[in-house]
Amino acid sequence: MNKLPFVVDAHTHLFNARYVPLQGILESWGIWKLPAKLISKLAYALTASSTLKERLESFSVATKTGATEKICNEFAHLVCVEIEHYLPGELREESSSNPELAKAYQEKFINSELYSVLREIHQYYGDSESARELELDYIETKLTFKAEMQVQDKLSGWFSGIHKMIERMLRRSLEFLEDAADKIDFVLNMLRSEVGILKRLKGYYGNFAENYVLFHYMMDMAHPFDDNPKYEFYDQQLERMTALENYSEGIVLGFSAFDPLRFVSQSATDRVLRDAIERSLEHGKAGFKFYPPMGYKPAGNEPPVERVVDYFLDFCVEHSIPVFTHCTPEGFQAYKGSGLNSDPDYWEQALTKTEQRKTMRLCFGHAGGGKRKMNGRWVKGWLAETEAEWNDPNNYARKVVELCRRYPHVYCDLSYLHEIVGSKKAQASLAKRLEIELTREATTDKPFKLADKLMYGSDWHMVSMVNDIEAYFGQIKDIFEKQKMQPFADKFYFKNALRYVDLEAYIKRAENVFSQDYIARLKEIRTNLM
Repeated sequence: MNKLPFVVDAHTHLFNARYVPLQGILESWGIWKLPAKLISKLAYALTASSTLKERLESFSVATKTGATEKICNEFAHLVCVEIEHYLPGELREESSSNPELAKAYQEKFINSELYSVLREIHQYYGDSESARELELDYIETKLTFKAEMQVQDKLSGWFSGIHKMIERMLRRSLEFLEDAADKIDFVLNMLRSEVGILKRLKGYYGNFAENYVLFHYMMDMAHPFDDNPKYEFYDQQLERMTALENYSEGIVLGFSAFDPLRFVSQSATDRVLRDAIERSLEHGKAGFKFYPPMGYKPAGNEPPVERVVDYFLDFCVEHSIPVFTHCTPEGFQAYKGSGLNSDPDYWEQALTKTEQRKTMRLCFGHAGGGKRKMNGRWVKGWLAETEAEWNDPNNYARKVVELCRRYPHVYCDLSYLHEIVGSKKAQASLAKRLEIELTREATTDKPFKLADKLMYGSDWHMVSMVNDIEAYFGQIKDIFEKQKMQPFADKFYFKNALRYVDLEAYIKRAENVFSQDYIARLKEIRTNLM
């Protein structure tokens, strides 16, 4: 693949398992409550281990054939590797034998979060083999036995029962789950540290472009899933993500998240709302993600929710802070049907509440989406082949395009149109529709062109994109290499995204938060590309 000069991926995620209510997410996929609880506990125990960072950096699923089995096996093997991680250095040497160190190792391991989780998993998925390996004197006995083979080689045999137990739990949990391989790999990917996740994504973009910027979005999901993540959003998650952004030296621009239901449940005053919003901005965030499938809308809510939403949106409009919203009828839904809260019609209500609201800096993630089932029938979205399909009253994609063309600072990103991966027909449908919409001229009632509003995004590391970003980017690139599409490429790949985020204003806000190197790279981008 020939590299592009510059790309902005306007839609990525870099949080790991400790940032999300993982049990609630697993249950929303259809995994039963007990295995969802055990898998999430195991993931929390494994996340961000130095051992896992080394192993996971190079791990990804390149083929769908046998993918679920491969990922389950890798997940189970990581547990055994983590057990080894507790091993004192002296015992990792060949033929070493030290009963005192072995006993210390045993005590450290049995007091660990991982050991506690394994005992709990054993109650439901264990057998006599895993029972023996979890006995208190088992490891001490093994480590004091002098042998000629490497300790690392012995571990694979010593904990085969635990390995089988983890595989058994995962396979039973995933047996009837749609897209099981992608879903468990989504969890596996989130066992990485934040830096490990960023390195995996940088590995892709190092092959795609000479230079690149990644917009990443936090998610505040604790309230709708009634399950608290390991890291509290204010301030633990904010602190860690700001550190990651600074580490990136200007590659990563971060967006916070705003969940109005969090503040409704607290009966928050305007002062509390303002403090929360400003806290995110003080942590260097470029804007906010607003996620309606979590159980709220940009307009038309019950009065307590509407008050909080209005305060948030009015603040963002007053200070020209970008708002980014999910826009497909699906997603992480708090309850069945809550994805419909993303209908662009609600955003039109929000944009027209006051004259000032029309200047809102807003981006529709997924640009309305592709083919989706709504109210018992299929809507084609960006894959519409006829004008009748495009003009379907439930077509979010068309509604998004109309808002982009009507309002000065409304944008959209073309992310997670996963239907095109591996489908020439879907790719052709998307290419045809993009050509039609990008070549439309401005009119009196729609004074802006979509060509100045549409931007590239992936939505990595979400479920269907975690293993397919390379294929997705390649197929999008093929579309914009066509002769009629080439004039729009620079705007699509980076110019529109940099305008949406209002890079000049962001640099001024970020100068007191990030390092000189971070700010210098953004200033260089501003000078050379805008």
